[in-house]
Amino acid sequence: MAGIISLQAGTLRLSALETPAADGRADAPVALCLHGFPDDFHSFDELTPVLAAAGFRVIAPMMPGYEPSSQPRDRDYSVPALADHLRLAIDGLNAAELHLIGHDWGAMVGHLIAAGNPPGLKSWTDIAIPPAGRILAVMGAKPSILLPFWYIALFQARGLADWLVSRQDWQFIDLLWRRWSPGWTPPAGALAQVKATLGAPGVRRAALGYYRAMFDFLSPRFREGQRRAAQPVPVPSLILAGRRDGCFPAVAFERAMNEADYPAGVRLEIIDEAGHFLHREQPLLVNELIVNHLRRARGAAA
Repeated sequence: MAGIISLQAGTLRLSALETPAADGRADAPVALCLHGFPDDFHSFDELTPVLAAAGFRVIAPMMPGYEPSSQPRDRDYSVPALADHLRLAIDGLNAAELHLIGHDWGAMVGHLIAAGNPPGLKSWTDIAIPPAGRILAVMGAKPSILLPFWYIALFQARGLADWLVSRQDWQFIDLLWRRWSPGWTPPAGALAQVKATLGAPGVRRAALGYYRAMFDFLSPRFREGQRRAAQPVPVPSLILAGRRDGCFPAVAFERAMNEADYPAGVRLEIIDEAGHFLHREQPLLVNELIVNHLRRARGAAA
């Protein structure tokens, strides 16, 4: 039975959905699932019971800023700052075995965490984001990849963007989900849940802050993020992409793949009948790929 727990990350407190392993083991390996935008910790509701049945203790936290208790006073939502907050939460788990899974922003931030090789890390699963260390190079080589990201430029307009995103019952969020996963109908109540999360005090500003920090090119944190993203990921890795993704096209993943970035091995799986929320659109297939990946990683580490 899933329940909400609290993770301490320095001065921040993150709520998390925890689902114990089905076998009841207190020392079960931990699968930590990081959500993206516009989303929340319910993003992994289809994956969580499958991982629990496979013997994993599943923890899906709210990303920093997605609730009042986790909004840093300095409002630093750069990727390395987010990775550092989550790394503190991970260290507090004292997990002997850790498997990291991230979607969208959770994948971007999770890549830095995985490259930092926290204690006990056994595998990394990236959903819907090309390898973080090569995204800028891929976009520079093929500028057309940038076309779907018009909304990021809009998000830089402070005040205006905040109003547009939330007006008329957050219709902008409906638009993003439709464009990113064309032809898919989200589960009943999913979008209402996301809108409730974004509507909590300070969350809209925090969520948009992730995108605003992307363009702070003069910040030392920006350069730090590039350096850390370029480090190799030292554990077996799986990258999942949707062929119909209206955010990142499959070609971006294919161009960004470099096996040298993953010395313990990497697999790229492109799901034909899925878009950006592929783990929710095709849960049977994606769940099987992830569980098998985690099992192989456990075997390789034994």
